[in-house]
Amino acid sequence: MARKLIVACGSGVATSTTIAEKIKNRFENDGIHFPVEAVDYKSILSELRNASIYVYIAKPDQAVLDEAERLNVDVYPGIPFLTGMGDQEVYEKIVESTKK
Repeated sequence: MARKLIVACGSGVATSTTIAEKIKNRFENDGIHFPVEAVDYKSILSELRNASIYVYIAKPDQAVLDEAERLNVDVYPGIPFLTGMGDQEVYEKIVESTKK
């Protein structure tokens, strides 16, 4: 399994890039060296094969969640990074996932 965090939204440009940058900045501030990449949701099934952490914008469909589970990819919500509500709790869980 690749050690990479992916953030997916519909186009892989706007929202996912914003959240990916926020996570990258926090990683840098905390001295965590872990790749972060924004991707589009249309390619999520193939992207999961190259990831160990998946941060979603809109709740993924069951097939995506099942594939993430099969591949042992940890899945977290990304909206807290936009709203600022609950982002620290989600971030702490992501940091734990980077240590696996």
